[in-house]
Amino acid sequence: MNSFHKLAFLLENFEVPSPAQQLLDRFLIGYPHDGKFHRFHDLEISACVHPNNAQANFGARAKEFGLSILSDPHDAVRDANAIVIVPAGPGAVASDELVSIALQAAPRGAVCFVHGVLASNLELARQQSRRAQSRNISLLAGTPTAVTWRLPEMDLPLGTTLVEALIVVQGRSLDAELNGLEGLLPIIERRRGGEKGVRNVRFLQGKEVWRAGDKGHWSWPLLAAAISRSDSPQGDPVKDGRTQDIVGLGLVPTLAREPRGWLLEHRDGLRSAILVLDGVVADFNFAVQARDRTIHSGQLYRPSPPTEHHFSRLAAVLEDFFRTGQAPWPLERNHLIAGVIETFTLPSARMTKGLKTPHLSIAYK
Repeated sequence: MNSFHKLAFLLENFEVPSPAQQLLDRFLIGYPHDGKFHRFHDLEISACVHPNNAQANFGARAKEFGLSILSDPHDAVRDANAIVIVPAGPGAVASDELVSIALQAAPRGAVCFVHGVLASNLELARQQSRRAQSRNISLLAGTPTAVTWRLPEMDLPLGTTLVEALIVVQGRSLDAELNGLEGLLPIIERRRGGEKGVRNVRFLQGKEVWRAGDKGHWSWPLLAAAISRSDSPQGDPVKDGRTQDIVGLGLVPTLAREPRGWLLEHRDGLRSAILVLDGVVADFNFAVQARDRTIHSGQLYRPSPPTEHHFSRLAAVLEDFFRTGQAPWPLERNHLIAGVIETFTLPSARMTKGLKTPHLSIAYK
């Protein structure tokens, strides 16, 4: 067991609500967990954020809950057992500077978690991992999407042979894509042989999204299975409460606002699709198909603001990580996500019918 008595937060900003606020408050105040309100005792917590990037109520946490507010991130992590780094926004834009400071100034043997993508590119993610390893620092990154409840609660049977996977998300460019990867990879990496990496990506936009589905580049039946798990279909259900088969009635293209998608061809032949369908549903839903044609589907449950209780799931996972030093998922997943997100930003990835990605040959189980 690791010593866990001093926790440092390095924040790019602090506002309510935000990932920074959700995670800081859970360790500072507590959160509902396993049928009770879980509090931390004898845990010293410090936080560093530029005063211009913090709302006025940030300072009140020092008086009410004993938060130690520091101005220098080096001082914040210098004798911390555990560190949480939270970039601004949902996490698709990395805070490379704060990660570098933490890995340089933290004590040997510390545990460090980055909310969102690990680094702004794959090479930097690998450099950071090597630096952490050289100082015996346990490093990991992720979001609540990877650990939140699945409705129905399910895990893909370990060793299942998969042929296709799909996830429906919403949001701004890269934020939605990050959620898609964080939601889908923990499911599909349980397939036979584990994750083998991605050898090709293709971008879809507008009507091209639907044409690709019609041509079988992604599966309409999987989309129907995924959306069947939604409890927030848009259109007529919002207007008058009716139930409606929005896929079967052909309403998805009409409802979607500026649809986009990414097709990923994995190195073991699995095809996966991230469809960003604002206006169709307002939740994240997935479906995967096994070789025997069995379809597994579900919703990634994300309780609404202000509490966003899926951050409680992440806090519980992080507490265990901080106490044991044992990573709840392979760091290679974070490398793959950093590399895929980096690839999504390349003009060549958006201007071709497919971009080969030999640099994403990242295998793990």
